[in-house]
Amino acid sequence: MPENKVKKYFSLIEVWAWCDICEDMVSLRVDKNEITDGLKMGIYTKEYMHSNPSPDLEDTDDQSGQEHSIFVYIDDVFNVTGVKSFFGESPTTEEIGAKVIQEGGEVRIPVVVKDISPMAVQLGMLNKEQFIVLKICDGMNTIEQVAEIAQISVEKIEKMMEQLRKKGLVQVIKRT
Repeated sequence: MPENKVKKYFSLIEVWAWCDICEDMVSLRVDKNEITDGLKMGIYTKEYMHSNPSPDLEDTDDQSGQEHSIFVYIDDVFNVTGVKSFFGESPTTEEIGAKVIQEGGEVRIPVVVKDISPMAVQLGMLNKEQFIVLKICDGMNTIEQVAEIAQISVEKIEKMMEQLRKKGLVQVIKRT
């Protein structure tokens, strides 16, 4: 899979993100103010619906011509930290953990059960890192994907999930 790329300009960034469905890079332009506003809520997620303009018509398994979504996670220095592609408005639990299940593992999907305002960080109820991680726990990422997107070790994310669970903010759903 090719590496995602970002070109940064004065007021916008240009992103080339890998779409697993199209098996190609998708080009997006995102206004920096939009990202900065989104970062106030933890991490910015760019949602983009598209379809492959030139699918392989001879390949009966190629579904890339159908409309599908891509989520691009962007951090506070305008770098892409994760990309997720799926059909519909959100991935199914099977799509989220398909690879893990195929490898015989257990899928753990953290889900926020109580919305928290950015004010919680200012009041000292959460640290900024915990707040950012909560925003990635949108029910579309496994523990491992949350760690990758947040750029934090899986071990630290697991400890953080336990702390957030004790505070009644997150629940980890397990699938086998």
